[in-house]
Amino acid sequence: MKSAKIAILGGSFDPVHLGHLFLLHTAISQSDYDRFVIIPAKVSNFKQDNSPKASDADRLEMLRLALLDFCDLYPQDRNADIAISTMEYERGGVSYTSDTIRQLKSQLGTSSRIGMIVGDDHVGGLTHWHEYEYLRDNVEFLICRRNGGLNVWDSLPDDLVFRKLEVSETAPQSSSAIRKNREESLSFLPRRVMEYVKDHNLYT
Repeated sequence: MKSAKIAILGGSFDPVHLGHLFLLHTAISQSDYDRFVIIPAKVSNFKQDNSPKASDADRLEMLRLALLDFCDLYPQDRNADIAISTMEYERGGVSYTSDTIRQLKSQLGTSSRIGMIVGDDHVGGLTHWHEYEYLRDNVEFLICRRNGGLNVWDSLPDDLVFRKLEVSETAPQSSSAIRKNREESLSFLPRRVMEYVKDHNLYT
């Protein structure tokens, strides 16, 4: 994993949905990062009492299928350098983003620039992330507007290094809505992921 400018997209991806792909597309089209890595969490820090409903293997396979769907949805990004990393699976336990950043910096070198792709729905809780001060000092937050009605920029921490990724459309899909009512939320899923969810009877 050699790159001077790498942006990561993390999460439980339980399941991966169209909103996640929208975040990835926005970061590719509106930033100067040259490599993008999707990192599924083993156990999210904010969901320690609520393990993923889908298995690690299912979530990883859905991500692989989602990247095929991504190329169909955003053909202009077909040549982007995108990879999936299982580093948080391999570490085991709770997946702290700060540990992932340390691991990346040890692999890439301290001079590399690391960006973190997040939706605007995470802005309010950034200061509560584990080792927020370390993240603040070591990454650039690539904040993408997903919910057009929210005024997020005024609520950002004063010391945050961030980039605004403003878009004209919104992507309010959520994994929790799919887990709560799969049949009503199937349209939130990319086509191949939807077929996988149905074929493997997930989230019923």
